[in-house]
This record gives sequence, C-alpha cells and structure tokens, in this order.
Amino acid sequence: MLGALRDGAPRRIGPYEVLARLGAGGMGEVYLARLDTSGEFFAVKTVRRDFAGDPAFRDRFRREIRVAGLVRSAHAAAPVGGDADAEVPWLATAYIAGPSLAQAVRRSGPLPVPAVRALGARIARALADLHAGGVLHRDLKPGNVMLAVDGPRLIDFGIARAHGATTMTATGLMVGTPAFMSPEHVAGARKVTAASDVFCLGSLLCYAATGEDPFGDGPLAAVLYRVSQADADLERVPEELREVIGACLSADPADRPAPEALVELLGGERQAPPWPVPVREHIGEYGTELAQLVAAGGPLLEVPATAPVVTSGPPGLHFAPTLAPTGPTVPPTPPKRRRRALLAGVLALAVLGGGLGAYLLWPEPETPRKPVAAGPKAPAGPHVTGVDDQGLADASGVVPQNAAQRPAGWKPWRAKLSEPAFGCSGNERVLVCRTTGGRYEALDPADGKRLWGARPSVQPDSEESFVGPTGGIFLAQEAARPIVHDGLVVLAFGDVVQVRDARTGAVKWEKPAWAQQGEGSRPVVADGMVFVAAPTAQDQTNDIENVSVFAYTLADGRKLWTKTLTNGDLARSEYRDFEPVAYAKGIVYALSDGGIIAYDAKTGAVRGQVEQDARSCEEIKVFGAYAYCVDVSHSAGTAERAHLLDSTTLAPRKSLPMPPTGVDPAFVTERVAAGVVRESGALKVFDPRDGKELGSYAAKAAPAGLSQAMSAPLLAGDQVVYADYASLYTVRIGKDGKPTGLRVTPVPGAPGARVDQDPANPSSGVTYREMLRTPDLIPVGGLAYLVYDQGVVASVELPR
Repeated sequence: MLGALRDGAPRRIGPYEVLARLGAGGMGEVYLARLDTSGEFFAVKTVRRDFAGDPAFRDRFRREIRVAGLVRSAHAAAPVGGDADAEVPWLATAYIAGPSLAQAVRRSGPLPVPAVRALGARIARALADLHAGGVLHRDLKPGNVMLAVDGPRLIDFGIARAHGATTMTATGLMVGTPAFMSPEHVAGARKVTAASDVFCLGSLLCYAATGEDPFGDGPLAAVLYRVSQADADLERVPEELREVIGACLSADPADRPAPEALVELLGGERQAPPWPVPVREHIGEYGTELAQLVAAGGPLLEVPATAPVVTSGPPGLHFAPTLAPTGPTVPPTPPKRRRRALLAGVLALAVLGGGLGAYLLWPEPETPRKPVAAGPKAPAGPHVTGVDDQGLADASGVVPQNAAQRPAGWKPWRAKLSEPAFGCSGNERVLVCRTTGGRYEALDPADGKRLWGARPSVQPDSEESFVGPTGGIFLAQEAARPIVHDGLVVLAFGDVVQVRDARTGAVKWEKPAWAQQGEGSRPVVADGMVFVAAPTAQDQTNDIENVSVFAYTLADGRKLWTKTLTNGDLARSEYRDFEPVAYAKGIVYALSDGGIIAYDAKTGAVRGQVEQDARSCEEIKVFGAYAYCVDVSHSAGTAERAHLLDSTTLAPRKSLPMPPTGVDPAFVTERVAAGVVRESGALKVFDPRDGKELGSYAAKAAPAGLSQAMSAPLLAGDQVVYADYASLYTVRIGKDGKPTGLRVTPVPGAPGARVDQDPANPSSGVTYREMLRTPDLIPVGGLAYLVYDQGVVASVELPR
C-alpha cells in the first residue's frame, strides 16, 4: 500500500511529480508519481546515492534502462522512461494499482484453478513478448507479478538482460530468488536461458495453486540442491494443473514448453482472470487508496508528531494531511467536503478512462452494477488489442486509452512508406498498413522505423488497386485490411488467411480461406479466434461465388466451424460484401443474404438474426447490450432508418430517427454518436436515441485549388478524434454526454491539402494511388498514428 514521503524524499523525479512511497529494495527507493496533473500514475525507481557514485553501477543501470525499453507486452508493466545520468538515476514504469501475487496469496490463500490458468496464460504471454524482444526476466517470482482488475502484470526487469549480453550483476553474484530459481540459475547466471524463465513460471504457478514454495523450506543449501535437481513436490497441486506445471519444471530445458505453447496449454487469454472475491476486494483497496490520494490534492507526507492523525482512510492507507512544500500543516478536510472531493477525483479518473474506473465499476459475480450515467462510460480494464478505422472488434468506434500502452521511448515522429497506403491497424507493438500495390508494411510505433514487409505476389498481374470505369473495385492481390491483435498480425489476401508475428513478420500459420469482398473488408479477430469469409461454391449461372464464414483458432489455425452466408440464388445486383463484420462478448456478427446474423463464436450456433425491417443493414456497431445499424439503400425512394437491436438476439429494441443528414455514424455509445458529413467534411455529434444534433464542427477550408479529406471520427477515451491532411481535431465529451469544444492541433510533417486527381476516366477508371483518400487514424495509449494517402505516416500525442 502507499506510504508517506519521508523528510528529504524528492518532490520531483525527472518530469514526474512524486506523490507517495511504494517501497524500497537493496538498490534504492520506489515512488508513486504522475506526469504533471494528468490521471496517469507511474512507479519510479531511484538509485541509492552510494551506488550512483559508482561509474560501473551507472553503466549497468544504463543497460537496465535499455533492456526495459525492449519490453513491450500487454501483460507487463510498461517502461516509460529513465535517466542513468541524472544526479539520482531513475527508471519509470506504469503503476499497477493492486497487490502482488505474493501479497494476495499470503492474505487470501491459494487461487482457484481457473484463476491460476488465466494468471499463467498471461504471464506466459508476457514471457513470450520479452523473449521476442531478446530479453530474459531472470527473477520471476510472486513478488514480481502484480494483480490488477483486468489481469496480472509482470514487473521488475532490474536484473533482466538482453540475449548475448554479459551479466548485469557483479561477477559471481547469484541472480534470482532461491525458491523460484531454475537449475540453470543455480549452475551460474551465464547459463540462464528463455527456458529458465519457464521453469520459474512453473514454480510461481505451483505457489499460486498451493500457497507453498515448490521446493520446500529449510537451509538455503538444501533448497538450492532441490532446485538444481528439479525435485519439486507437486502432490498438493490440483490434478488439472499438475501435468502442465510439471512440464514447466522439467530438469531438461529442452523438455519445457515454449511460452507461446504454454499460453494455449493453460487455456489462452480469452477472458479476464476470475479472481476470487477476497482478491477482488484486495485489489479494490488499492483503487480506493489511489482515489483518496487524488482527492487530497497533493502528495502523501509524514505527519509530524504534534499533528492530528487522520484515520478515515481505507485499511492500510497511511493518510496524512497535505502539506505545502515549505508551509505549515493544512488541517484535515471536514468529512462532507472530503467526500465530495473524493467523488470528484473518482469521477475525473473514470472519465479519463484510466484504471481506477475499473475498480469502481467492477461487477459482482452474478449481479452487475449499473454503469455510472455520466457521459461515455470509462471501460473497465482498458487494454486495447489493436485498433483500425472502426476502433476495436465490436466496430463501435470506441477506443479506450491506456497510458500503459504507450511505446517505451516514444517521441513524435514522421516516416514514409514505400508506396501509398489505405487500411491500417496498430497497437503499441506494431503499425501495419496495406499499400495500393497489395503489400503490407510494418512500422515500429515507438519511432516509425520499418520492422518488416510482406509481398504476397500470389497474383503477378495484380500490382495496382483501382476503381474501374463502371465503379467496380479491384484490389491488388485481393488484399484485405490488416488486423493487429496483441503480438500478432492477421492478413488475408489471394485465397489465404495468414497470421504473423507482430515484431518480426514471421509466419505463424496460413490457411487457404479468403474471398475478396470490398475495400473495407478485413478479418475479425478477438478472444483467440479469427473469423474470415471464404468461397464454398460457385453458381455457374451468374458466376457468383457462394460465401461462408470460417472460424479458426488464433494460436494455431485449427478450424472451429464454418457457416454458409449465401444460398447461390442471388442476382449480381443483390450481391453484397458477405463477411464477418464485428465481434463482441462471445458473438461474431456476419452479413448474410438474409441480413446480419449473430453466431456463437466458439460453436457457430445461430444466436440471432435481424428481422425484415433491418435486413438492409450491412454493418453493425455493438455497445453493451445493444447493437446499432443504419439501412443502406441500393434503390431510389427507399426509406432509410436507424435500428437499435438486442446485441445477442438482434431482436429490435426500437426504430430510431436517422442521424443528421449525410452523416454515416462512425462511433456509437448509449448517449453520444458522431460522423462526418459526406459532402462537407463537417463533424456532427448527435444523440443516437433521438437523432438530435448535439454539436456541429465545420471542416477547415483547404486553400484555393487544393482539396482535403477527413478521417472517420473515433471516441478515444473521453474525446472525439479525427484528422485531415494537416491537423488533428479533438472534441471533448463532457460528463453529460455533450461536446464541449473543438481543439485543432497541427501535425508536424503532415502533407497538407493537395490537388485532387480527376476520377472521371471513362476508359480506364482511376487508381487508388491517384485518388484523394481519407487519412487512417489509429489512437492507442494517448497517441495518434496518422497514415496519409500518399504514404506519409506521423505520430503525435493526443491533447489532454
């Protein structure tokens, strides 16, 4: 829990304001800090002054900072900066408001089997991410795993080192914690490998499942001997876990499963860990404690011996009145004022979409609490697996922002792809774009440097995307938009679907299944599954392919099920982009010739289908218990309507008024939606319940003779975000769900307005390379990645 700052403790470390003390180790102190007055909190580790005076130690610490910068994982506390040359060297990582696994087990006892499986799968994924970056953890133990609402986080890479580097410890110094070492640790630090981390994970899971150290207690020499022989006592480990933990604890490193395989052996990452009630309550105390600190308005300071002691805080909170830096003690806030201040601090954090909202809105096991009705809901557990122009897999256009997903070492950057792009997806690990030539290019989100490229070349004569003279769309290599999902990238082109490693581009698996649909077509990826459209037969009468939806496991491409979307009796004028269109809460939605259908994602069983009056909907946006769609008219005089549907059965809840004229909704929540007017590019914010306009923001006019194009808006945290060729635009959504003003941020390196090519070419159509196309906007971790149609890419910070 949080501790008060002692006399002489720093008030600032680098750019961070110090708020409280988190603890201490042999090397120095660890503090809770924040960046100015933002809602983002960090753990900042400092070095003792006697160590800081040693040049060799500074060199080792400098390497530690570099190693931390290699770590990018959704299940590890993200490093955000450090300075080995400061007077007091420091390293900052994301702060995880929760107990360590060791604290949780000591207080509440062993975890149930489902929680151990989920815990292990996520830590295995974190190890896979570390190893992919060339980093070993080397001290995996219960004290280095923090438990948060949405899952565990691996911390403390202080004795990690890159593959091939010399040890970061002094010669002969044993690295690791005896009860959670591997045989290679005992043999010598230079013998430690990636398999050693897996052995330590086996020990950690044994502890989580039994509450006991796997190699017993007693004299240190006896414990180390049992470790060196891999002589673990697994008798008390539940039978369901014994085999997989035993495999991790194999004496021969070659017999231990790789972290990627271990993820699947433990059940994958399909749902948040089902923490038992005592652990949830334990985690909640940290959230409450953090809210108390925010409400106090300043750092947590030691109370002088003569000062009154405040005891109204939660258990374990050493709460003290806030002191001015050099002034007298401020009296405690009266109870009513303090309660209002606490509530204000809590609401502010919830609206910011940070972790605290997750603690406050976490549902009970069987009776979920109603969401706070104060504007767009702050999502619980705001980890983002990947973002494209529709937001997340639910296509709602709502993208939570999580500062922990900011790449280590990020600074604003500008890059150039090898050719124009249209269709991108990204997260903190990779930004991948489809080019007009049917290729894929991957950039590092931290600095814009090229990571890898993929050139399908399955159709040698298909090297350019274009719109034909009659309006038909022809995509080079029949390439779909890419989808980034955690550490993987899913591509579909030609007649295959392919999964690659996000950082290296290495192919994990490939299956012969893909049917080119439209420009916006993409695989749908969620909860360890991939859903794609693929041809199953061809009607020889009208040369139209019948299409089915195929479901595969993301880990290895195993086919789960397939369902037919068309019946073969369609006229060409009736053909649509029949394909999966969204995913939410275990349901995948696909467009069939009978309208949108909801399938159980694991079995393919039909859960629901739209009724006749909503069969003209071709896309769907899912939010909570509802789904929203708008008719698409293919004939003159057809009345259009917006529909609110049950998100499971697709039964109609009500028929809604249309959005403002000319607006295609880009994001939808229960209280606010927005889209860009097709003709003018103006942003319209409206209430989806009644179609009433809440705000209108005109597009900035382009200079004479030049043209602009506006991206589709997304709801990033609590602000609407969209862009043109010169600037980033943000409109904050207030607590009442209403927009509160427009902010224009110029984007350095943006190409600016340009001359539009004449698309009217009756003989050959127009290529995508020549077309004026909207920018791609990817908001992740408080940053915006902007991909312009001529291949320029820029990354800037979202306004706060």
